[in-house]
Amino acid sequence: MGLKTKIWSSKLVQTVMDAIEEGRDADTSCFWSNNPEYRAADINFDLTKAETEEFVKCANDVCYFANKYAHAMTDDGIANITLRPYQEKMLNAFSDNRFVVMLASRQIGKTITSGIFLAWYLCFHFDRNLLIVANKQATAGEIVSKIKTIIANLPFFLKPGVVSGGALGLKFDNGCRLFSQATTKTAAIGFTIHLLYADEFAHIQNNFVVPFYRSIYPTLSSSQISKIIISSTPNGHNLFHKIYKGSSAMDKTNTYTGIRVDWWEVPGRDDAWKEQEIANLGSPELFEQEYGNKFIAGSTMLLSAKIIEFSARISTAHVFREIYDTKLEDHQYSDLKWHPTFDPNKIWDNTDKFAISVDLADGVGRDYTVFNIFKLESVSVAKIKKKKSFNEEQDFFRLRQVGRFHSNIKSIEDAAEILDMLLFDVFNPETTTVVMEMNFKGNYMLEKISKNPEFFPEMFLHTKHTIKAARESLGVKLNRDNKQTYCRELKNLMDAGRIVITCEDTLEELATFGLDDNGNYKGQGNHDDLAMSCVNLITYFDSSDFYEHVEDVIDHISEKLYTAIYKKLEDSPLDNDHLDTIRWFGSQA
Repeated sequence: MGLKTKIWSSKLVQTVMDAIEEGRDADTSCFWSNNPEYRAADINFDLTKAETEEFVKCANDVCYFANKYAHAMTDDGIANITLRPYQEKMLNAFSDNRFVVMLASRQIGKTITSGIFLAWYLCFHFDRNLLIVANKQATAGEIVSKIKTIIANLPFFLKPGVVSGGALGLKFDNGCRLFSQATTKTAAIGFTIHLLYADEFAHIQNNFVVPFYRSIYPTLSSSQISKIIISSTPNGHNLFHKIYKGSSAMDKTNTYTGIRVDWWEVPGRDDAWKEQEIANLGSPELFEQEYGNKFIAGSTMLLSAKIIEFSARISTAHVFREIYDTKLEDHQYSDLKWHPTFDPNKIWDNTDKFAISVDLADGVGRDYTVFNIFKLESVSVAKIKKKKSFNEEQDFFRLRQVGRFHSNIKSIEDAAEILDMLLFDVFNPETTTVVMEMNFKGNYMLEKISKNPEFFPEMFLHTKHTIKAARESLGVKLNRDNKQTYCRELKNLMDAGRIVITCEDTLEELATFGLDDNGNYKGQGNHDDLAMSCVNLITYFDSSDFYEHVEDVIDHISEKLYTAIYKKLEDSPLDNDHLDTIRWFGSQA
């Protein structure tokens, strides 16, 4: 039987492998260059029914392929890897979108995860050219090496046949070819590229990357099957920053899907790990440079990794829900999203208290108008027992995020209709406090809301707009001094668990919110409208509205919660007058 007509199977290939291991002669024509790690090109191979089914599963699901078959170098040698949640997020984004830009911290497994996707792409496509470019040839070569390791350790029936190969690429019998090179002004010109993977894009010299991208993007964009994946750690304001900023992760002005992976998403990385890394690196600035995902050097994040890590565990994507009792059409409030377990159509009574923080924008595609919606509730019994810092009943109550409106295309008029719906159709204006920043068109929004016959000014929080103000006025006005104070207090309240963030979008903004080089708190390379609505919320905790809301709620919480609060306060070293007040409250329970 000729070499081209011989029918191979997994069982026959294993027989050859056994013979080689035992030092016996065997027909190795099924291997490329007699190397058992690679399948020869154009051999006749007969898949079993089970192998055919497995091949289809792998072809249709890159995460299934990765978890079951992808191998990489570990501390224990070459071994099968188990994907972390953020790695599955990466692989699905690469698979499901044509254009992807990824902002990633160092040492999160970016190279191996990208290598898995590229290996999968080469194994389960036909007649495609894949180009890997990077800031250095060594970086591109490392990714090629990962791909080779993954393919070498696949079951024989999944491997494509190798036609030719070298240190910088491979050519397969399914028509797919892998190229790699360092980025130059003319890199890849002359090649037809179906998938471009550009690694450490922010670290490629600007005089190289701009003409390279300008030359290759139009060709890729014109093809309906092409893909571009750009990944990098940040490195200032450059082309990578511009592409990421315009992606779905931020401004949504381009067609790139933006994804982000932070250092705290890696299991085992917490505040203790961060402090040790800072000690090893020599300074917090160097830590932020290596791990912080910050486009602006020298900024300091407001929230600690501990706060972000906790919030990340409980945050989720908020979802759209139809509001039944409203005159607005669904499309008019499609940017209003709720926590999956929260039902805005529930009939809320007078013991349900809400706070809505309003941050306004002009609706022309730049900044976002935000209504951040929180529900007042008691902290849990376990947290009551553990709480160390408290003075009064109000200290055992928190705000939990239940929904948010977030749009940069809705006009103030449109947004006013949605806020009106929230106040008068969804919630009860008697039990809801609106915290509205007045710095931008607050008076205009107020004018629109005041036209509702049920409107009364006290539904809006009143604060002193200046230090010297003799009385409180409607809304909140920010300046440099009080903004700093509010930001620090937000950190304290989140650390104490008294503001609970449940929305992924809000957490993403808060995670990149910090001091810039001028000492101003702002989003670092990101929008911060959701974050600022949380900052404005601080004024609610210092208001009579908050105290009155707690007094209304505390008589209706469970006996177990009330007893825990009462016992904690009674056991605390407080003055006699305060103790008399507590005992009076206890007698009413």
